[in-house]
Amino acid sequence: MMNGKLSWASDSEFSIEGVEFFATVDASQYHSRKSDGGRFLIVKDRSMIEQELSICGPETRRNVVDIGIWQGGSVAMLDLVFKPNKLVALEYAKRDLPMLDSYIRAHGRRQNVSVNNGVDQGNSKLVRSIMEKEFRDEPLDLVVDDASHLYENTTRSFNVLFPRLRKGGLFIIEDWRWSTRVSHCESEYFKGKVGLANLVVQCMILCAVRPDVVANVMVCPGMTVVTRGEGVLAADFDIAGHALNRGQPVPLYL
Repeated sequence: MMNGKLSWASDSEFSIEGVEFFATVDASQYHSRKSDGGRFLIVKDRSMIEQELSICGPETRRNVVDIGIWQGGSVAMLDLVFKPNKLVALEYAKRDLPMLDSYIRAHGRRQNVSVNNGVDQGNSKLVRSIMEKEFRDEPLDLVVDDASHLYENTTRSFNVLFPRLRKGGLFIIEDWRWSTRVSHCESEYFKGKVGLANLVVQCMILCAVRPDVVANVMVCPGMTVVTRGEGVLAADFDIAGHALNRGQPVPLYL
C-alpha cells in the first residue's frame, strides 16, 4: 500500500512527507547537479514518476529492488512511497551519496534500505549473491531497472531477478526505446549497441508462449512493465531460451 503522497510545487519540484526532490531528464542538469542542499535529484520527469507510481498501484510492495540510482533520489522516493520491509539499491558507480546516507539515518531505515555501490548489473553472480543475502527466500514485489539501458546487461539482471518476483510482481524496464531515436542510438554511449527494445519484444513473445510466467506486458513510451505470472522458473532462467517464435529464439534485430 502506498504511504507517502507526492505534493508537486512545479513540474520539476515535489516533496513527500517533507522530503524535497528535483526531477529532470535534461542531461545538462542531472550531470551538473547533485542531491544536496536538502533536495534529492531524481532522473525522471513528472509524467514518468506519476505513471510509474500509478502502475504500481495501491498494492503493498514489501520487497523492492532499485537498479541504477544515480544520486539516490529514486531510492528515497520509493522508500517514502511504499515503506518497504526491504529496499535494495544497486548502482554501478562508486560515488558517495551523503544525502541518501543522511536520509536513511534520520528516518531510521538502516535495517530496511541497503545501498550497494560498484555493482555491475551484468554481473549475474554478484547480483544473485546480493539478492540471496538481502532477501533469502522471500519473493520480490517490485524491480525498477533504470541502470545501463544496454540489452546484454539489463537482460542478465532480468534473468536473475524476474524469477524471484511473486505472482503479480512487477519488473519495470525504463528508457527502453533509445534505439528507435536517431539522436540516442548514434550517441557515443549507445552507438553500435544492441537495442534494449529487443528485451521488450522478448517479454511480449514470452507472454504469448508462457502466460503463466509473464502474465502481462504494458509498453509505454518511457517504460515497459512486465507482470510476473505464477509459473515456476529454474534458477538458471534465460529469457532468450524461452521467448520462442516458430519454435526458435527471437533474433536480436533491433
